[in-house]
Amino acid sequence: MQLDLKNVSPIQSRVEAHQPEQGYDGVISRAFASLNDMLSWCKHLPAVNGQFFAMKGAAVQEEIAALPDFVKVMAIKALQVPELDAQRHLVILAKV
Repeated sequence: MQLDLKNVSPIQSRVEAHQPEQGYDGVISRAFASLNDMLSWCKHLPAVNGQFFAMKGAAVQEEIAALPDFVKVMAIKALQVPELDAQRHLVILAKV
């Protein structure tokens, strides 16, 4: 399916090897890794005011309790995934 998104450029690269010329407004993660791993590998990707958007399951509070000092939680939003009877959350984080 083609989404016809005008403001998205796909990049095929290992995240730790990708070194953009300028940071991104948002870095999105879905079923990637723990929040700590995601932040460790991706901390160089957002712009100064950029954010991280991580889709997480039910154990989100455990991962938030172990976050590194360079980020803060901006919001946690409950998600309804069609045809899925399980808890999902969007965790929005910003660098401090």
